[in-house]
Amino acid sequence: MHRYILWAVAAVLVLLLVRRMRNSNRNRRNLPPGPRGWPIVGNLPQVAGEGQIWRLLTKWKYEYGSLTYLNMGGQDLIVINSRRAALEILERRSAMYSHRPRHIVCEYLGGDMAMPFTGYTRTWQNMRRATHEVLNNQAAVQYHPVQTEEAVILVQKLLFDHSSTLREKLNASAATMLSVIYGRKSVNASFLPSSQEGKPAVTVSASPDRLLLTSDILQSLANIGHRFTSSVYPGSYLVDAFPILEHVPEFLAPWKRDAMRDRKDMSKAFQTYYEEALKNDDNRESLCARLTDTSLGGNLTDEEKWWVTGVVSVAALETTSTTLAYFIFAMTLYPEVQRKAHEELDRVIGRTQNPNFSDMMNLPYIRAVVKEILRWNPPLPVVVPRIALEDDRYGDYFIPKGAAVFENLWGMNYDKEVYGPDVEDFRPERFLQQTEKGDELEIKPEYENEDGHSSYGFGRRKCVGKHVADNALFIGICTILWAVDIKPVECKIDLARHTLDTVNPIPDFQCKFVPRFEGLDSFLQQLRDNFEYFRQHKDSEQQI
Repeated sequence: MHRYILWAVAAVLVLLLVRRMRNSNRNRRNLPPGPRGWPIVGNLPQVAGEGQIWRLLTKWKYEYGSLTYLNMGGQDLIVINSRRAALEILERRSAMYSHRPRHIVCEYLGGDMAMPFTGYTRTWQNMRRATHEVLNNQAAVQYHPVQTEEAVILVQKLLFDHSSTLREKLNASAATMLSVIYGRKSVNASFLPSSQEGKPAVTVSASPDRLLLTSDILQSLANIGHRFTSSVYPGSYLVDAFPILEHVPEFLAPWKRDAMRDRKDMSKAFQTYYEEALKNDDNRESLCARLTDTSLGGNLTDEEKWWVTGVVSVAALETTSTTLAYFIFAMTLYPEVQRKAHEELDRVIGRTQNPNFSDMMNLPYIRAVVKEILRWNPPLPVVVPRIALEDDRYGDYFIPKGAAVFENLWGMNYDKEVYGPDVEDFRPERFLQQTEKGDELEIKPEYENEDGHSSYGFGRRKCVGKHVADNALFIGICTILWAVDIKPVECKIDLARHTLDTVNPIPDFQCKFVPRFEGLDSFLQQLRDNFEYFRQHKDSEQQI
């Protein structure tokens, strides 16, 4: 055993010396500026263990500019901090920047099968093409009815479900996307690989090196997501900075044993979810059924189908639930915003009918709230790095071949030159202007067909489900504000909790939900009864 350790230490020292010599040569090239690092290990100690790395990167942005250079133990890392630079590098030169660098722990977990983490390969292209077919802007319209229904269900839960936590209620808000992928019956079912039965419903954040699956599909998907995102957090694993450590024997590398175990459990879970969906989807409308019944999945193996549906579900869950949590949090902090939204909803919709997608263009303030919540607290403040396939330049700066290129989405969303000096504030008005008559508000022309934020990423790696996600957030936020007053409860609010995860941690806060008008409970139940009636009627017609 001691012999293995000595060989490993010697190999690491040789590798560090080689990388140091290589970096000394690169210093003569015009790399972007960045913080001074330590000898040999560079900036790795400054980043490793730093909770909410996006805040540190944004601090460096204002010191070093739109590009920041970091030396991560010999690995070049270029941080993109401005939207202008991201559009030029990741959009206009997307062919050069769509591949992923190797994340060894993530790869052992299944990153080679998970679309957000796998390289720009034929497998990735087949997965992306299949999901785009069911999630693109035109396809997103067909999900409006179920999204409207899920918004009503969410309001009912917020008001009358006193047995679930706020997080559990918001997780359930992702049921729209999951029903698109797995079918409604599967989402409402409880199924679990037998090897995981009886394990408690706890989040993986409590033990980032151990995946815990439960009988609750939503909880399990959330745990899988955090297991992956914590595995790619910069500095989380020494082996990603020094790949030679991958060859250390397994008994000296517990990360390897843990990752292979969790990959097996994830794959089994995804297979179970997929097969249950095929069994339960009588109408064959889910993504699982379409991958099986049509040419959509013709270029994917069975295992790739399990993984693409599972991973898209994980991404949808985190995006929807985290963003809605920050929306509710914002309403407790900014009651004036809530008041203005209530006024617009009362004027446009009234209280005798619920909001619908046909109301969207007449609700500019609500649309601005959606844009602002994604700018103010994006669910993924940083994303998995790309890799430069060739030597490149941006302005006067050199980007070396093989460098990891890291999108600091938080820094882009908090750009004071774009959004003004009050970027820390939640202010939907930054996307609005007065109409020509001056008596109403409208979305500024530059934001009418643009996101107004960078939270969905750039280029060929841009979020494939952004249209469905935007629609879900609009109708969810609209329905919540139409139905309830969100009242803060006196409590200690912690916004800076330590996390070694690329997912924005939900703040610890409390609030209460108060119906905005009498008879809301019976009105919501009537809406649900109507939804159920029309769904059963539709199912009967399809069977005929």
